[in-house]
Amino acid sequence: MVVDRTIKKALGWLCFGMLSVFLTAPAGAQGARGKAEMKAGTGVVTIDYGRPSLKGRDMFSRLEEGSFWRMGMNEATVLTTPVDLVFGTTQVAKGSYSLWLRKEGEKFLLVFNSQTGQWGTKHDPGKDVYRVAMKSEPVSSPVETFTIDLTGATKGGELGLTWGAMKLSSGFTFGQ
Repeated sequence: MVVDRTIKKALGWLCFGMLSVFLTAPAGAQGARGKAEMKAGTGVVTIDYGRPSLKGRDMFSRLEEGSFWRMGMNEATVLTTPVDLVFGTTQVAKGSYSLWLRKEGEKFLLVFNSQTGQWGTKHDPGKDVYRVAMKSEPVSSPVETFTIDLTGATKGGELGLTWGAMKLSSGFTFGQ
């Protein structure tokens, strides 16, 4: 009788543990999201993005000429800025944008799109509002998981994408 009660209790805990794993799996799947942040004026520039892994692929070189990539996985990557950003001669107005990467020859363009909240494969080129050239350079040690960084100082910074053996970047200043 005592053994039956002990077995039932153990089975109950086992079922509870398995149920907990199944119920928290969707939250764990969201753990593959990343966030880059940088102070800007009285607010914060943020980029929310999915973080895929290479798994033996070379994704930047596989991007076809003229095609767009969502810069991550799942939902489209979104940049939100409380201040205007100036990339070279391109002024990006404060607000929220989905970000896309476009390959043109051997060069890459960072594309700001006015639509947000869409799945990462739902790019509408008619809503593209800004395009910024990205500088390409090799990295000393390959990066397995896609990473977006925002680094900088009080007057501006750099937006960087690192994956595999390549880093793409573009500097910016804060607008007036």
